[in-house]
Amino acid sequence: MFKKILLPTDGSSTAERAVALAVDMASRYGAALEIISVIDPAPFISLTGGGGEALAYYLDAAEEGANKGIASALAAAQKAGVRSESQVLRIHGPAQSIAGHAEAKGCDLIVLGSHGRRGLDALLLGSVAQKVLTLAKVPVLVVK
Repeated sequence: MFKKILLPTDGSSTAERAVALAVDMASRYGAALEIISVIDPAPFISLTGGGGEALAYYLDAAEEGANKGIASALAAAQKAGVRSESQVLRIHGPAQSIAGHAEAKGCDLIVLGSHGRRGLDALLLGSVAQKVLTLAKVPVLVVK
């Protein structure tokens, strides 16, 4: 049914649940996994003026988190015998990047975790999962 599954991860607990589900689905369907993590410096830059040491610290922490999330997903895929590729995307707009990457790489399903933000948090921070649902041209499975 599915041949290539896009798995965006940020290393969070909800992303880890999405990893487990995506690896299981890929194993069952004989699909490959395209594992990505998106680092978006734009929110930090717009809030702080983009200056100096604080930006460098933020980008280092984001890079470390992205690499840990990808390493965990790759290990789970390897353990299950699932073919996988990975990439860190450093670009503004995580939702647009995820939807665009799925299309560019020929993915036929996106599996991602949702942080479940509500109320003011959702209004201020937005929901990447909700935006991906709107933008994606392929089915999206959101794991809570």
